Amino acid sequence: MIELKPQTENFFCCPECQEAHPAIHDVLVQSIHIMADCTCKKCGFNFFQVFPVGHTIDDQLSIGKFNDRFYPSNYEQPWLFDTLVKGNKDIRKREVSIRKIVFEVYEDVIILNTLDFLYGHVLLKLYNALYHLEHQKNIGLIVIIPKAFEWMIPRGCAEAWIVDLKLSELVYGYESIQKFVAKQFDRFDRIYLSKAYSHPDFSKIDISRLTGIAPFDIKTFVEERPVFTFILREDRWWFPSYADYAFYRIVRKLKWLKKGSRWLSHRQNNLVKKAISHIRRQLPNSEFYVAGLGNTGSFQGYAHDERSVSVDTGREFSWCELYARSHVVIGVHGSNMLLPTAMAGGCVEILPQERYGNMIQDISVRYGDRRQLFFYRFADQYASAQSVASKVIGIIRDYPQFEKDMCLHLYS
Repeated sequence: MIELKPQTENFFCCPECQEAHPAIHDVLVQSIHIMADCTCKKCGFNFFQVFPVGHTIDDQLSIGKFNDRFYPSNYEQPWLFDTLVKGNKDIRKREVSIRKIVFEVYEDVIILNTLDFLYGHVLLKLYNALYHLEHQKNIGLIVIIPKAFEWMIPRGCAEAWIVDLKLSELVYGYESIQKFVAKQFDRFDRIYLSKAYSHPDFSKIDISRLTGIAPFDIKTFVEERPVFTFILREDRWWFPSYADYAFYRIVRKLKWLKKGSRWLSHRQNNLVKKAISHIRRQLPNSEFYVAGLGNTGSFQGYAHDERSVSVDTGREFSWCELYARSHVVIGVHGSNMLLPTAMAGGCVEILPQERYGNMIQDISVRYGDRRQLFFYRFADQYASAQSVASKVIGIIRDYPQFEKDMCLHLYS
């Protein structure tokens, strides 16, 4: 945690002259990034210093207050750079509805800011709430959260500040968010800022405290009828071949992706149907579902179709119930896999080559032992339906012997 009040923890340096401990005038919470308004005591340079939380945990990032210069200039994460620039330069003056819910009154609090423009980032930050609720029980936890995630506010929080903006709108900063937060800060004696680690230890997270649904009980893995759920997207695909991927790159460049996506989705659907057929031949008692955003094509005769073109709280909840009944979920790498892997027994993920550097980031690993290697398997972006099916089948068929050999007879 980082202390914000009564004294703001000062471990900053001037980005121009490197003098330590600048004067801190204010703490700004305008959206994703939390910044200190600073002036260097030596050279007088005015700058905004980003607090090292979330995806900036390892960085010293600053923006010149009047020259709009970004420090360090050679920073290598362009997407994060864009959010800092937009969050600082494109300050929106529109009024934002923020609803405050007080569950319990505390004088000392921890602020967990989960605001982000990406679904997966919000969820990953929210996972940190459970750590604070377990380890700082004498300090109230306040979550700042987008309205779309209100249903996941865990029991035990002191307060929730619910921001009524779409995720895509949260890439910008908002004056009204800052004014609201500044007013609330006056209410507390002591305030800490959660470091909001972007990749906490998933094996220690009780996902039922966020979803209200118990995840798949691994003790019943062998006894239950096998259930498999394919998580489909219509903006990122399991490609049958490099030619399909090349087609995607071309239509994206020509801005024809809206039309091209239907063809790519039909191609993906055919792969899913072939995989289901392979699995069903080996495991005839299996039950199949498809979920996710989209409505292209039909899966009649192959799987129960639980897809939707839009998402609300009810849909998210029903999907989580489905994941919690699934032995294995199958899908393409992305934030769409975070909740399914938190709820299901295991997964097979199609991992595009361009995402190798992000491997595991979207997997909510439930296990702390060798099962994390057994239950989480990866396939190439051009993997055949038979290849993916064989991985799914292997998880089901091999688990009884694997459990005996690798999980039961160990020193604890």
